[in-house]
Amino acid sequence: MTLATFEYSGAPIVAEELTPEAFSKFGYVISGSHQAPKVAPGTHGLAYRLSDVSVPVNNYANSQFKTEAPCAFHLQRFAPPATLDRENGKFLLKILERHPYTTQTFFPLGVGASEPAYLVITAENDENNLPDLSTVRAFVARGGQSVTYGAAVWHSGTCSLRDSLDMTMFMYDNGVKADEFHLVGIENGLPITYTV
Repeated sequence: MTLATFEYSGAPIVAEELTPEAFSKFGYVISGSHQAPKVAPGTHGLAYRLSDVSVPVNNYANSQFKTEAPCAFHLQRFAPPATLDRENGKFLLKILERHPYTTQTFFPLGVGASEPAYLVITAENDENNLPDLSTVRAFVARGGQSVTYGAAVWHSGTCSLRDSLDMTMFMYDNGVKADEFHLVGIENGLPITYTV
């Protein structure tokens, strides 16, 4: 459901390194390079475990539609969006979305842990529960990093930095389109710059 259309007149947003701390306002990052220690030589089996690095949330009980919302994993394949200029490290953001009742977690597949894989773009809610474009932040995610967008957190669709990017995505879904997601458009686009 499209809720609004905006114009953006601010400066380009410069993408940051994706770290669990930098992203904590918007959800969770699972990043072995930031969260797990080096494994000692000669270790066999489980060498380390950090619990609750991402906490799935199902708030569909708050929906007006009283239907079950089972959890599901989806396989998705992404190509670079039409507004991405990989040669110059620029992306023009045209749409933000949110899932009002569920977290959404993305796990990249088949990408080297340190390779740039996708952009993560988020925004805070304003007083009308729409995205506050002055709070937009962008991050470069590596192949060894998964991201969980919090329930009702505004974010962009997956912006692949690769010719083809496979990901599994986990979320809850009650099957009601009005509950699944909200969209807003940015008519003139919001410029993002990044380096890899």
